[in-house]
Amino acid sequence: MDNDIIEFTNYLKQNKISLKLIERFKIYHSVLNEKSQRLNLISKNSLEKIWSAHFLDSILICDKINFSNKTVLDFGSGAGFPGIPIKILYPTMKIYLIESVRKKVLFLRYLLEKLDLQESNVINNRIENLDISFDDVFDFVLVRAVRMKYVYYKKCFDLLKRNGEIIIYQSENFHNQVEDFRKKYPNKNVRIISNLHPIKGIRKYIIIKND
Repeated sequence: MDNDIIEFTNYLKQNKISLKLIERFKIYHSVLNEKSQRLNLISKNSLEKIWSAHFLDSILICDKINFSNKTVLDFGSGAGFPGIPIKILYPTMKIYLIESVRKKVLFLRYLLEKLDLQESNVINNRIENLDISFDDVFDFVLVRAVRMKYVYYKKCFDLLKRNGEIIIYQSENFHNQVEDFRKKYPNKNVRIISNLHPIKGIRKYIIIKND
């Protein structure tokens, strides 16, 4: 068994998560192998390390946040990270994957069908263009591969329920992003949480509450 899969399996064991879920992740991996190169979803190098680079990295936040029975928006979902791996772990979670690129939207719909994930929706749109029917709907907005702008923050606060949270996965410009946000929204509750993993190292997240 590949070392990446072993590490991923160990994580599930340590957190008392059913190993039966591995089968869904294997289907996910298979679909990515089938579609990724043609659709330019993730790099070849990244695909070779999918279990640690994307699957594990997506779900480490679950050590800190319980997504059971929550309604979650994955902003800029792309190949489905982090929303779909988290959804696999939390079947009672309702997930919305928003993606503006049509070919990626078609991939996500195909993937969800293959994984047979209920309460999962794909939105082909830009987040700032979502209509008011989505306001006050979400408990969490997940952001893993999007450079946040003022217009995105503003829209996320409309979409979130009161006390809902934006969860931003650490990026290279992590500290600048926090400073820029605090300048624009000095009264917002912002915290940074960390998670230490033997393979991934320290993973940090910016958590912004809609209070």
